[in-house]
Amino acid sequence: MKTRWKHSTKVLTAAAVVTCSSWGFSPHRELHAVAITGLPSPVFGFFKAHQHELMVRAVDADKRKHGVKEEAARHYIDIDHYSDGISPCGWYEACERYSEDTLRSRGILPWSIERVYNQLVVEMSNCGVRDSSAASLSRVLRLSADLGHYIGDAHVPLHTTSNYNGQFTGQIGIHALWETHVYETSRPYWTGQRIEAVYISDIREWVWSRIMSSNANVEEVLQMEKAVRERVGAPDAWGYRTRGRTLSLIPTPGFCEEYNDSLGGMVEERFYMAAEGIASVWYSAWVDAGAPDLENDLIKPKKRSLMNELVHFLRARFPNQKEHAGEDPNLH
Repeated sequence: MKTRWKHSTKVLTAAAVVTCSSWGFSPHRELHAVAITGLPSPVFGFFKAHQHELMVRAVDADKRKHGVKEEAARHYIDIDHYSDGISPCGWYEACERYSEDTLRSRGILPWSIERVYNQLVVEMSNCGVRDSSAASLSRVLRLSADLGHYIGDAHVPLHTTSNYNGQFTGQIGIHALWETHVYETSRPYWTGQRIEAVYISDIREWVWSRIMSSNANVEEVLQMEKAVRERVGAPDAWGYRTRGRTLSLIPTPGFCEEYNDSLGGMVEERFYMAAEGIASVWYSAWVDAGAPDLENDLIKPKKRSLMNELVHFLRARFPNQKEHAGEDPNLH
């Protein structure tokens, strides 16, 4: 498909048309694929065998935001709204400190990760059980994909601040610029990094350390964009891109390249940190579940009729809340 560019002199605020997601669909899917390469042999075979479905389901959490009101808050946390700081704590302790409404208004990303992690441990620990509590392949894959998605979000600096899209600093559109357009522009030039899953003994402390690491980069993300845009002779920030019959106003490749250089390759660095984090959390969940035989002891779905295949396809394409009926109601 041909891509044509026409530069625009419009400033950053003209980019309100750019949608604000998390890593974008392609990066989230690639994160899951790269994460699998870092798994040790006891679990690598299982995840590799189901790589396609994990990549497809890697963006289910973003799709749910359009139909599940409570979903959006699970993808971020506004650290700057905790003026006295916030230390790692469980969900119920946090509710006592700040109230549930306050937490949800500021985002509940760290608690979402911990919740889904615990659910995955329970599901994996039921491998080999032959009663009503038996683990199912579909639930393990769904929880693994959601967990990978939230961990990916935790490695994005703009998922840890109330100024998530530059709306308070005249930088609207910077969210998609950092996690989608810079990724698309720079990805072909990445040399690749070898990742390796490690066991995480304290998932709560680990999650919070990654979130605070992301938050420490917020100022640089904002300041470097402004510096590049205001530099004399800088590339045009925005241009119209034509793909087929679609005309879009997005950051130009030249601007993305210069912004990426100014950040010292931060997007690539955070991407591989996220991928290794996903692999480590999957592996840790398996260890905490008692190292079950995932390949042989999971209940496989029965062969479906043509009608059931259609229903399965539609549910994957348009995920809803029904498959989350077993989750902790306190986090809905």
